[in-house]
Amino acid sequence: MTKVTRSGTHHSDTHHSGTTDWTPIRESSLLDLVSQSVKQMDEEVRHLWKAVKLPQPELWQQHPWGDEGCGFWVVAVFGRTCVYYNDISAGFCQSTFRHWGSIDRYTKDDPRLEDLLSRCLLTEIA
Repeated sequence: MTKVTRSGTHHSDTHHSGTTDWTPIRESSLLDLVSQSVKQMDEEVRHLWKAVKLPQPELWQQHPWGDEGCGFWVVAVFGRTCVYYNDISAGFCQSTFRHWGSIDRYTKDDPRLEDLLSRCLLTEIA
């Protein structure tokens, strides 16, 4: 498997998101966000997190939104759903995937991982 890395350099993204600039998040900053989120999780959500989290975040492709930044960091997978950090909208999102390493659809979702996982848990219970 080829590992894709980000340079952390400044990227312009006026074509896709309407913003003037997009600087992809570094893996170390993402790990800090995840760590903060885990501290905020209640026991039930933390149990879900432990079951679905990836050992290390992985950069997955999402065309066309993730093209300029080498993709988005996926932090968890359950079934055919992935949880990724959308660093354009600065929030955690979920999407289906057909092929490992490729996010099917771009979404703007919850800024906090614990909120997204809580909603997934509620959806599963309902």
